[in-house]
Amino acid sequence: MKYFVSRSIYTFNSGVEHSQANRTLLFNASGDQARYVTRDYNRLWVRDAERVNLNSTNVLNMYDFFQGTSAVECVQLPVREFKQLALNEYQLVEHGADYSTVDHAGRQLARINIMPGTVGLVGDIEYYDRFETVVSRENFDWRGFKSSIDYFHPDGSLGVRRFLNLAGEVVLENTYMNVEGQLQPTMWKLVNYHGKNYRFDTEDQLFLFFLNEVTQQTTDNVVVSDHRELDYVIADVENATSKWVALHGSHVDQGGTPFAAYSIALQIRAQDFDGIIVPTQEQQLELKEQFPELNVQVAPDVAISPELINSKPVWLRDRIAGRIIFSGRLEADKRPMEALKAFFKVLEQFPDASLEFRGYTNDQNLLNEMKNLVEQRGVQAQVIFGNYLTDNEIQSFYNRAQVIVNTSVSEAAGMNLIEAMAHGVPVVSFDTKYGLHSLIEKDKNGYIVTNGDYAQMARRIQKILSDDVLWAQLSQGAYAKAQEYRFDEVYQKWHAILK
Repeated sequence: MKYFVSRSIYTFNSGVEHSQANRTLLFNASGDQARYVTRDYNRLWVRDAERVNLNSTNVLNMYDFFQGTSAVECVQLPVREFKQLALNEYQLVEHGADYSTVDHAGRQLARINIMPGTVGLVGDIEYYDRFETVVSRENFDWRGFKSSIDYFHPDGSLGVRRFLNLAGEVVLENTYMNVEGQLQPTMWKLVNYHGKNYRFDTEDQLFLFFLNEVTQQTTDNVVVSDHRELDYVIADVENATSKWVALHGSHVDQGGTPFAAYSIALQIRAQDFDGIIVPTQEQQLELKEQFPELNVQVAPDVAISPELINSKPVWLRDRIAGRIIFSGRLEADKRPMEALKAFFKVLEQFPDASLEFRGYTNDQNLLNEMKNLVEQRGVQAQVIFGNYLTDNEIQSFYNRAQVIVNTSVSEAAGMNLIEAMAHGVPVVSFDTKYGLHSLIEKDKNGYIVTNGDYAQMARRIQKILSDDVLWAQLSQGAYAKAQEYRFDEVYQKWHAILK
């Protein structure tokens, strides 16, 4: 069994989770059993997994494992049909689309919060004492069952969270305490697990216990750490034939110094792993130069599905004329502001062009700065700050585009660029490490411009938009390049390493 391990699957996934999900699909489609393994408690993971085309047979979460809920089918739980509360005795009062209250004799007894992204389904229920203080909260899973209960101190701080099995029995308990002014979880208690109770000081201690339990149930186990925060946990897994570290980004800062987060895998616990897997030969060579004792292997960070590889090309006439796209996090290391500046230059020759951003942000100040600049230029109708797209939704995003731009400080592999190429989108990118020169070929599928030179980037975009014959040539070259990332090709490279 292959276990690809990270913290979670999220509503807004980064390239790490996207790559891990893609690899899980790749291995299972190739008849090689693999699981996307997660540590964090997430009541919405089934919904989030579906957005990256995974299901409960592909994903294994630690909390679900101990709760015995890994394979539970989804059942809708509407507030109006909720049998836990005797709504014939109490008054159910709706307060808009987000929540309802349960009232009795003029007093509010409970508040039912609606599950995010649903209409009228139970998300969680807060219960109040006679002083209108929250005393407990029942948390419901996306699949329609009560998953955990939170108990609060009189001051409103969380005291205990208890995780339940389907029978409503407590199987895991998490205690919170105030440590140096910060409310923190301080103890995890596994209750009556195979007839015994276990106590852990940290969640990662529990996670290691979980990984050792899981890997005892399968053979020929290969464990791959996809998240740097968990490298030291996976280094201690006992029942593995081999253990690997997969890098999804640059391991060094702009000055060439390795990031501290990588020290576990590259130095402190390097001897406990069979090797490091990176997406490009350029990063492999750099790692071997810095850490010559390491076994560094190369395998792509993304694979293109047979359905997409075999789909019909989308020709220029079926795309939005002048549509330029940016795919990725809207944060400083991706430099979306540089893409915006290049677009302003493009508008000088192509006033009807448009730029569409797709990706989440944790930097609201940067996003606001970009929106203000767009407003000052009076081009709000031509710059689109779109919502985050799921794997299925992003297909039409790529198929509408004429050009994709990349302004990142660094790209380990350029996953979004490869996916865009699979839709026939030419690329214009800043010249940064690692693998862009092996991915982008001048006059064949796109252009690489001087790092940070957004004016040069704009000129390349203008050249592509002004010449339909050139665009068709670059588009065909992009399709051809994506063929190198077919499922069968990528699987063979991974299999050769992990076998």
